[in-house]
Amino acid sequence: MTQAIEKPKSILEIIESLTPQQQEEVLNFIEFLQFKSQKYDKDAKSQPQQKSPEELGWPPSFFEQTYGSCQDDPIILDDDDNFEEKEQAA
Repeated sequence: MTQAIEKPKSILEIIESLTPQQQEEVLNFIEFLQFKSQKYDKDAKSQPQQKSPEELGWPPSFFEQTYGSCQDDPIILDDDDNFEEKEQAA
């Protein structure tokens, strides 16, 4: 607890030993840190919570039941340029 009290004192002592121009720079930096902190707090509050799959319209446990369902059945992509012919045949 004494460290928490001593830090502000030591910070003040250091600031008081600086030139007025350096003190101004310290003040600018402190204001920057406050602004940055407020910005991150505001951003964190403004981001909506991620919706669950059920809230997005997916059936309950859909992803748990279907995950990995194609792992034993490899998907082979045909590189032929005859897609239109295959589509007409179907």
